[in-house]
Amino acid sequence: MTLRKRLMRAYGALFTAGVLAAVWLGYAAGERTGGGQDLPVVLLVLWMLGISLVYLVALWISRPLEALAEQAEKQREIRGPWQVQGLAELELLTGKLNHMELELSRGSHSRDQLVADVAHELRTPLAILRGQLESMLEGRAELVPEQLLPMLDETTRLTRLVQDLQQLSLAKAGALPLLRTWVPFAELLQEITGVLELEAELKGTELLVSGYVEEEVYCDRVRIKQVLINLIGNAIRYTPDGGRVEVQVRRGQGKLHVAVRDNGPGIPPENLPYLFERFYRVEGSRSRQSGGMGLGLAIAKEFAVAHGGSLGVQSEPGEGTTFTLTLPLFPTS
Repeated sequence: MTLRKRLMRAYGALFTAGVLAAVWLGYAAGERTGGGQDLPVVLLVLWMLGISLVYLVALWISRPLEALAEQAEKQREIRGPWQVQGLAELELLTGKLNHMELELSRGSHSRDQLVADVAHELRTPLAILRGQLESMLEGRAELVPEQLLPMLDETTRLTRLVQDLQQLSLAKAGALPLLRTWVPFAELLQEITGVLELEAELKGTELLVSGYVEEEVYCDRVRIKQVLINLIGNAIRYTPDGGRVEVQVRRGQGKLHVAVRDNGPGIPPENLPYLFERFYRVEGSRSRQSGGMGLGLAIAKEFAVAHGGSLGVQSEPGEGTTFTLTLPLFPTS
């Protein structure tokens, strides 16, 4: 039942009640005074005027609601922004509806894009596996370990892709399991740089660590280690031979700040907004051969957010790139 019909029924019921009450009052007054009925008539008129005024005001208030309902019916066929005028509360509601519809549209687009990206990433390894297997079945290739190694590499890459997508999906949904413990950050950073120093030496890249934090950080050691390896490893990988990578650690306002700087080619400004998106690669500097599958930075950011922190980037073409990881030192309530 529509709001207008409800108001009409309520108005009819009150009108009938007023008439019956006036008749009863008139009868009672006539019994007492011997026929004087002016007062009940006046009361009836006042009652009708009051009810009519309330009814008109209710209709005026319900008009924007009816317009909103009509627009909701039209939204099934016609896409467009929600618009209604008359009440500030309804204007706020339409703003929320527009925001919700925008988020739903973005979510739908993200799902479609994810399916397309995953299909694109799976196409190459599956094509390699199929080609190798067909060659073996047709006798064009011998079943020897040398022929099986590329297939093993592709299956390993597929497994890693599935695992990364699962971790990223859990992190975005806020369902990522975190095994938090008190981790000495200086010890963790020393362990990571010790592993990556060999890669830096092979490229002739100078790896420097400045700053020192004595405090322990309440975090998932495995997840944060993965984030730092990704950031420092990327900086070493994309810095030209003979370059420099600096890891600066500092504490401020109850948070830990880790800045990873390099003096590489930098990232164009138009690419920065998309750097943390799934499967995104900067043209020329990130490719399947020199980099990963475009999930590392997306996972790193979601892991940082899952810990109550953040991950940002600043870059200037020709001046290098700086990634800044921020983590709370103490558990958040």
